[in-house]
Amino acid sequence: MIIQKNLKNQKKLDVTIELILHATENFQKVYDAFFDLFAIEKDDISKHELVGHFGNPIFMLHIQIKKIKAYEVVKKLISIMTKSELDLILKDLENRIDNSSLYLRFSKQNFLEKIIKLEEKDPIRMKIYTPVYVKKEIVGVYRKLLET
Repeated sequence: MIIQKNLKNQKKLDVTIELILHATENFQKVYDAFFDLFAIEKDDISKHELVGHFGNPIFMLHIQIKKIKAYEVVKKLISIMTKSELDLILKDLENRIDNSSLYLRFSKQNFLEKIIKLEEKDPIRMKIYTPVYVKKEIVGVYRKLLET
């Protein structure tokens, strides 16, 4: 399988996804989008209830994906992203990397429509991690991952 062969070159790959779900937002719609796009099951989503400023419930959703499944999520993400969105990431790659992790933020509203669009306001936060021990190679490793 091509994914498994490419994964051998990625010694370790982890994807962490986090988002805040407000009381007015529907968990089922969010779950449906994650399942439809990335085959993420409900059991893979941890849900922590918090209390908002006015006492309203807020949920912090957290998803941790490892190894082959993480590689599949990254590849699917790239495949559904527009070329212009991917180009924006590649152009700004150095500013999106910290400590061997690539940080991305996507529009939650567009995600529910199964569209990946970069967004800073009320985003879905994704952290892609692969260990890179030589600092000057980090950008190249992520560029190769995103362009493959």
